[in-house]
Order: sequence, then C-alpha cells, then structure tokens
Amino acid sequence: MPPYNARGEENGAKRHRAVLIGVEHYKGVRNDLPAVATNLRLMREALTAEHTGILRPEDLVVVPADGGTAATVDPLRVREALADARKEVTGLLVVYFAGHGIVRTDGSDLNLMFTDSRVTRDRRHPFVDTLSWRDYVMPELRYARADWVVVILDCCFAGNALGAFSPATGQNFALLTAAEPGVEIPPGDPGTGTEFTAALHRLLTTGVGEPVTFTRIVTGIRRAMTPLKAVDGHPWVPDERRHGDDVVLALAADSDDGQQDDGQQDDEKPVPARWWPRLRALASHGGLLSAAARRVTRTTALATAGVVALVGVGAWYFLGGPGVGACASPLELRVLADPDLLPTVLKAAEAYPKRDGDGCRTVGINVYDAKASDAVAAFRSSSLWQEPPATCPASGDCPRPQRDIGAQPDIWIPAAGTAWQRATAKGTSGGDASTAATASEGRSVVDLDRLGSVAYTPMVLGVPDTLALAQSLQTDDPLGAIITGLETAQPDTVEILRPDPEGTEGALLATHALYASSSAGQASTVEQGMAQALPAVPSTARDLMCELADGTLHTVEDRAAVLVPEQTLAQFNLSAGEPGRPDCATEALAHRVAHYPADVPMLDLPFVRVTWAGADRDADARADAVEDFYEWLVTDPDAQKRFTDDGFRGAAKDGPAPPGTSSVLRSEDNATAVHEELPKTGTGRDVFASLNATLSRYRDALGPGRVLYLLDNSTSMADKRVWDGTGGAKALVARSMSSLGSRDAYGVRTAAVREGDPAADLLEFGKNSRSEAQRAVAGAKAVGLDARFADGMEAALSTLRTGSAETEQPRLLVLVTDGEDFESVAEKEQKRLAALAARTPLVRIVTVSLQDGACTPGRFGERLAVASGGRCLDPADDIAAELAAEVAKAGTGDAE
Repeated sequence: MPPYNARGEENGAKRHRAVLIGVEHYKGVRNDLPAVATNLRLMREALTAEHTGILRPEDLVVVPADGGTAATVDPLRVREALADARKEVTGLLVVYFAGHGIVRTDGSDLNLMFTDSRVTRDRRHPFVDTLSWRDYVMPELRYARADWVVVILDCCFAGNALGAFSPATGQNFALLTAAEPGVEIPPGDPGTGTEFTAALHRLLTTGVGEPVTFTRIVTGIRRAMTPLKAVDGHPWVPDERRHGDDVVLALAADSDDGQQDDGQQDDEKPVPARWWPRLRALASHGGLLSAAARRVTRTTALATAGVVALVGVGAWYFLGGPGVGACASPLELRVLADPDLLPTVLKAAEAYPKRDGDGCRTVGINVYDAKASDAVAAFRSSSLWQEPPATCPASGDCPRPQRDIGAQPDIWIPAAGTAWQRATAKGTSGGDASTAATASEGRSVVDLDRLGSVAYTPMVLGVPDTLALAQSLQTDDPLGAIITGLETAQPDTVEILRPDPEGTEGALLATHALYASSSAGQASTVEQGMAQALPAVPSTARDLMCELADGTLHTVEDRAAVLVPEQTLAQFNLSAGEPGRPDCATEALAHRVAHYPADVPMLDLPFVRVTWAGADRDADARADAVEDFYEWLVTDPDAQKRFTDDGFRGAAKDGPAPPGTSSVLRSEDNATAVHEELPKTGTGRDVFASLNATLSRYRDALGPGRVLYLLDNSTSMADKRVWDGTGGAKALVARSMSSLGSRDAYGVRTAAVREGDPAADLLEFGKNSRSEAQRAVAGAKAVGLDARFADGMEAALSTLRTGSAETEQPRLLVLVTDGEDFESVAEKEQKRLAALAARTPLVRIVTVSLQDGACTPGRFGERLAVASGGRCLDPADDIAAELAAEVAKAGTGDAE
C-alpha cells in the first residue's frame, strides 16, 4: 500500500503534531550542548518548509518553548507534552529528542537526560530527573491514538533504545536512532547543529522525484554518515526499527508545490522564494559561511561566487548561528574512577575552573565508574573497546568494554596502585583465568602512565564502639589478629562484612588479607556467612554502610565489623547535621572505631594518563588538558579540599599529608575513632601479583553449586511481552547462566503443564554445556496452559536437596514469572511452601517477577525470600544484573 501521507486528502481533517525536545543546558558535570539549539531550528524548518514540509507551524510543540542561556528543560514538561500528544493526535505524531543519553552499566534502559538530571549510587534507581525510554517513553507512545508514530533520537547511546522497541499489535511505529547500540556521538557545532540532524535536515528538504519516506531517510542518512566517525573512532551507522509499512516525512522538493523545473539538475536547485527577503536584507552585511554551515543548505552550487557568499550569509542567519557570547563545545576529558571514589572525583571535576576569558568552559570532564575487576580486564584487552567481538551470544556473555564500562577514558583513577599494576603486568600475571580469557580475545592498545597520587586513605576494620576490643589491637597488627581478638572478646557471633571485591580495589585488598588470615579451606565459609548476613553483596563501601544504616538489619548492624576505607568510616561517624555526613546515614548506625590492619595496603588513588593508539585527533590539546587537570588536583588547595572534606588524606610530596583542622578526620565525632598519625600499612608491591588468585578464590568460594530454574512459560508471558526479547524471561535466564560453570549442576524446568503432570525438563538437571543450555532456553516456547508453581517448587526443592552429601554446597532455586499464576497459589499453600523453603539443607530461592510491585512485604515472592535467605526481584530492580549476581553466589562460571 502507498506510504501514509499526512498531507493526503484523506488525512486533512486529522490532528498532526511534532514534539521537538532539545536540551542544551545541563547542571553538574554534564557538558552543555550548544548545537542543540540549532538542531531545533533545523527540525522546525524541515518539518514546516513551505514546499516540502508535511506539518504546519502550529502543529509543532517545542520544548523548551524559548531558548536562551537560561533555558532549562524539565522532564515533567516533556511527560506532559508526550501525554497530550498520545491523547490528542489522530494523524502523524513525530517525536524528536536531542540531548544527553545515558544507560545502565549493562547497556540497558536508555534514559533521556534533562537540565537537572543526575546519576546516583542507588543501583535500583541510578538516574534522577531523567526519562527512561523503556519504562516511560515507549509505554506512553505505545498507546498513542495516532495513525503513525515516528521517533528520532539524536543522543549518545540512542541505539540502545532499539532493544526496548515494543509497539502495540497493529501499531504503525518507526524509530530512527543517531547510531547503533553502545555508541557515543560527537556534540556537534553550535552553528551547524549535530552531524546527524544536519544530514536529516538535508534529506528532508532536498528530496527529488518522489516524497521522502522513512525508509528513504534510513538509506540516505546511513550513506551520509558513512564517511564520518563517532566517538573513539567507531563507525557511525544510524539504526532503525519499523513496525508498519512506510510513512512520508517530507514532500519532494521538485514536486508541483516546489520551485524546481523538471529539467533542472540537483546542483541547480534554487533557494525557496521565502528565503530571499532575508537574503536581500542581509546582503549588505557581507561575511562568508563556513564550509560546515554550507553543508546543511541547498545553495552550494549557485552560479557565481558572489551569489554563493550571499546565500551563505542568508543561510547562516536562517540557521541562527551562535550569537555574541555563545560558548563552543569544550574539549571533553573522560575520567574512569573506582566506584568508592566516584562521589569525590565528581565534586573535583565539577569544581575544575578551566574557562576562557568569556567564562566559557574550555575543558569538560565526564566522570563515570566501573567495577575494578572489569576495568583491569578491559585495559588488558583494550582493543575490544575499539573493535568489539563481531558476534555476541544472546546471553550477553562476551567482553564489550564500550557496553560494560563506557567510552574510552582519557584518565583512570583506581583506588590503589595495585589495580594499575595488574592492568600493566606482562603476560597473564596481571589477570586470573577469566581475565586471561578476555585478554586472549583482545590486545592492549593503550599506554597507562601513572603520574602520581591525588589523595590517600587506609583500609580499616570499623568496629562498633559497643563491642569490646583491646586498644592495643588498633594499630600495627595483621587483620587476622584483630579479628581473632574481636571474636574472643565477644559472647555472640561477630559478622565481618566488606563490599564486593570485584567492585572496588579496596574491598579486594581487604579480602586478600581476610583470606590470608584463614586456613585454606575457609573462604567458602567466610563468603557464605556474608551471604547469610546480607541479602546481596554491596557494590561499594558506601553502599555497605547505607545498607546497615537503613534500620532493617539492626541485628546484623549491632555486631558487624566492616572493612571499608577510613574516609568512608569517618563520614558515617559524623553526627546528624554535620557537613559531609552521607544522606543515608541514620541513628540506627553505630559509631565505629577504626582498626588499621598492618597487612592491607594503603589506597593511594593514582592518577593514570590513558593514551590510545591511533587517537590522533586533538592529541596534543588532550595531553595538555590531562596534565593540567592532574597538576590542579594535586597542587591546588581548592582541589585538595574536595578530597579532604570527604575524609581523604591529602597528597604531599612524600606521601599522605596530615589531616588539616577542617578535615572530617579531625572532627569531634572522630576524635577517638581514627588516628591522625598514619599507622603502618601493607605495601601493594607485595600483594598485587596474588590478588588475581584472591579474585578466583572469591568467585569459587560458593561453588560448585546446584541451581535449578523454574520458568513460567504460560501464554500470559507472551501476551504481556515478557517472554521474548531483551529483558524478557528467556534472555534473563540465558544471561544469568554466565555465572554457571562446568563443575556446577543445573537445569531448567518449565512450569506450564497439565494438571497432575510434573514440570517439564527443558534442560535436564546435571552438569551441562553452558552454550547448549543457553540455546535450549532460547528455543523454549510458551504454551496454552497454566503454570503450576506449587507442585513444581516442591519437586525442585527435593531435587536440589538430594543427590549431594555436601551440606554446605550452595543451592539455588530461581523462579521466573509474570506473577499471574504465581500469585494465584492459595494462601494456605503459600505458607506451606514457605515453611518447606526454610528447611535444611538450605536452598536459597530467588523469585524474578516481571510484574511491578510483586516484591512488596507479604507477597508470595517476599515470603519465600525471607524463609530461604533469598531475594525477590521485580522491575524496580536491575533484574539482569541482580539475577546474574545471585546465580554467581552459587555458580563457578566467572571463576573459569
């Protein structure tokens, strides 16, 4: 059938609209995007052009309505505009967004960022004042009344929206993204707009012969972007998804409504008549249009140089070149930080005062974090940043630094020099088995130059001051001696807690000392004890303290000694109302005294310059900016204050500086808790080579395990669109299998069976090939039967508890459901199953409900979690990451 045409006679009485959203100004560390204002002008012109536009000026809703240096964009205003469009538009609806985009560390959940958007350490809700494409924008537009919906995204990671593209059945919907998934794009030029939108403008206003349809745009814009490169040299390939036939987005410039004669060649197209009054008015002003600006006009081949210059001036005026005082896009430096350091490094980056005489920022600094183990592995196989694997299994189990970490950094600030040593070590001495496997798929294309330390903090064992411990053990003793003294003095069990050693270098160094203080066979006991004390291993020291402070773990909090950086302990010791006290700190958290293990190395916060092979663009300017930022961090009192205010010890010429009078280490709350004089600590030089064995030991501590999945494959799963696709049940299960290895026993059963039949084996329980297991899951089908969870759970618990004499072997039952048949289990039966789950040997139950609110207190999933020491995960969680982490507690896949 012919493409849908909003200008067609049959659609003349319908309501059409374009919602154009452009975010130019950002607070915090996000750079402003001056090109966005030009983008909005380009899109307005393209959609409403006199002869080619398909909309009228009154059909446009532009956010913000008025630009200018103070213009801000509120996500609530955007939500209102989208909701109105969903309800009111009956014809064509176009939605365009230009601004910053951000995704979670696994590449999921593209969020559109606005003026006040920020990133937090809350793993469930990391983004504040943003709009999630998956959770809000797509669901809102899915129910639009419009005949056709077209969305255009011009932002970093725009392609990541494709995985959550889910139109309603029969809906006509097209999505065009500026690049493929995982790709960042340049910020563009303030005078000419971004490359993508400028090319889109050309295609919409210069089409000849026939109307410009969506499919024609896709072909044309891919051709236009082929010569260009995205950030870090990635090929620049716009991407798309379409559900429906085709839709006209512009009329042909040489149509009956246009100004071009049939015999005219493309390079002879005249300027539309309405432009000439502006051109004549500007003729006396002179000046030349830059090549970049001429590229987005239709006037590059006029007959004489004089006319070319005249048209250039007119086009510059028409496109609204930057006015007096407008700031050009600053040089951007990307800083990768250890997660424990992120809040402080963000503060320092925001305070960096590099501006020109007009007050414009000349260097912008974008700070992000990644798990310490991921960062080391990525640097050891850094070519995968530029050349990711050609194929990746549905599980997502392949090394892709661009997806898992982010863009190639210019600067790396790990917590300790041991991370730098592991990343630069020759051969496999820098990596354990899994790191070596990753490295075999890539090579190093970076130079990692350590310039010096920006601050210091020792690792400490924070002991509640209500617990008895000899003062003599506060310094100069190894961790094992401190723990032994603590356990000997307490009548009740003491919990030793620390964050994820894969997440932060400090936690890894503490774990190394913790394992060294135990006999060779006790790592499993240590990790199982922590798994029972906390529902999930916290990612950072701050997360650990926040979890203890929330009041729900008071029995654990009262007897927990925590291995954290001194600066974290000092911050959480501060009284309510004191500057620097974390927002999550409460009176439920005990005051803790720092004990300084002599065998745990100092965290010395090295500043590492990252130089990439082949990255020649702006190389000299970038090198100068990196050097300047380092010098500012270590020598400027204001920069150092950002660290000392957060409890770090400043950087002196010969090592850590004594804490100043304004340091939280010198506060009244910490007078008896910390030592002003730095005690003796271990040296990273002695331990870095054995840290990889510690990582392997940690990953292997809870395995090999026994894991059984019980999967709801009823037709309601398919009807609710939670069966297939990214984020669907099958993908979640397949991806979590990356945490299972050849020594683990595991299987998958489907719960939708006839009454009286047992759950069906999709993958028989036992030792399996991971790739074959993932293929079996990928091929699973939904069936028209109810999921019978009660019988399936009872049989699964029996399978996991029998057949193994190892009572301490980790056992895990994973239930995956949309909640419909799961919640229909009778109340009496729910209580019986919860009691069954609490029996020994312990089987932890993790319920994955793809229905909102399924994990609230009193619901079936939460009951099972409480009874078994397991978890209940719902869409409020990052299910993919959290499920993989839960399976990792039982599996050995990451240790292989």
